[in-house]
Amino acid sequence: MAESDLAGGAETPRAVPGFPDFGHVFLQGLPNTRDLGGLPAAGGKRIARRRLVRSGALHHGTDTDLRQLESMHDVERVVDFRTDVERQKEPDPKGKMAGVVFYDFPVFEEGAVGITHEGDVAQDVRALRRFNGKPFEMIRQLYPECLLGERGMGAYRDFLQVLLGATSGATLWHCTEGKDRAGLGSILVEYALGVPEEAIRADYLATNLFVRTWVEKMLDALARHHVLEGADADVDALFYAQTEYYDTAFDAVRKEFGSMDNYLHDGLGFGPDAVEELRARYLE
Repeated sequence: MAESDLAGGAETPRAVPGFPDFGHVFLQGLPNTRDLGGLPAAGGKRIARRRLVRSGALHHGTDTDLRQLESMHDVERVVDFRTDVERQKEPDPKGKMAGVVFYDFPVFEEGAVGITHEGDVAQDVRALRRFNGKPFEMIRQLYPECLLGERGMGAYRDFLQVLLGATSGATLWHCTEGKDRAGLGSILVEYALGVPEEAIRADYLATNLFVRTWVEKMLDALARHHVLEGADADVDALFYAQTEYYDTAFDAVRKEFGSMDNYLHDGLGFGPDAVEELRARYLE
């Protein structure tokens, strides 16, 4: 479902018919904001537009971006998957979105190198290099913890309940870049809504289309200042979605619970009745 981008070092997804540009919402400060509306789902239906929106941390958004999210995309709720430290360092702009309800559901209690970004990029890369110079392996090992750790399961359980209780407007969820914790949350929602796996994988990898320019500018800036030369692989591991991350996470879930359906039901308390209600609420 992915193609190799030899020039940029990141996997890119194939298009999903009926889901143009992967639902991308053009915002000046939030490049990885996407509406899941239009994704194919159970029973030949599609996800309704302006109901389910994924993004990166909102503190990067301009005032115009935030107004657009509320007025044009009808965002009424925001779920933040970041740690307490991340939120304190770069809090969501709650004062600029007075009509929105905010929920804090941290997937990790403490920092996890490569997924949470409690320091700056240079600190993250240096930390990854301490792990035998294998940044992809380090982050890959953290993905199962997102879904199977006690804090992560609690966060995704609460997240699904927020979606189930939302009778109007859109819910936006985010972490930092919108790749890992928000990406896994998106996968769970899409699976529950009956999105085909090839489309779920494509949506996960689509992050790479929208963060690429930012990552390339960051690498150029590091090179100009002679900081962390040769850091391309480390930065790729940090900021690009990887098929191996996806596969490792869901292989671990299936090993622990037997199937994704069992994980939703037994792990997250989201059984067939809840799935049916979610589909009735978000599919058209």
